[in-house]
Amino acid sequence: MKNPLHKAEHPFDLETFLPYKLSVVSRLTQGLLASALGKSGVTIAQWRVYLCLTKLGPMHLNGIADFTLLPQSSLSRSIAQMDERGLVRNARNENDRRISRVELTPEGRKHFELLTVAMNEACDAVFDMEPSQLAEFVLTIDKLIARLSGIDASGSQS
Repeated sequence: MKNPLHKAEHPFDLETFLPYKLSVVSRLTQGLLASALGKSGVTIAQWRVYLCLTKLGPMHLNGIADFTLLPQSSLSRSIAQMDERGLVRNARNENDRRISRVELTPEGRKHFELLTVAMNEACDAVFDMEPSQLAEFVLTIDKLIARLSGIDASGSQS
């Protein structure tokens, strides 16, 4: 299906190019989230760790890396900072010190709940839509994610 935003007289118009629009929305949304999280001393990477552990429970580093899509160095640094603050427990395997299992502490769970309230407040005004509009928008985003997830680096369907 042809993108109705493309104008026939201008085959390429950045202002109507959907990937550009999505990139702008992503960048601005990341800024909104970073600002809301920064007030609590949490980074976007740490927020992703929180989301992972809250959704999936205690995990090894590789599982967290797969979920968060963070580089190993950023992930390790974020977990170390959260561990120092008592928000997560990073338990090393007795037989192999390279392997660790990360889990939320009770303090981390409480902190996450407070962050969730702050995040919702920050996003409510920006993403204010009727429930039916929001449901349709989320469905559209989910479809795009599913389609893009099936495309490899060369641009071919996998």
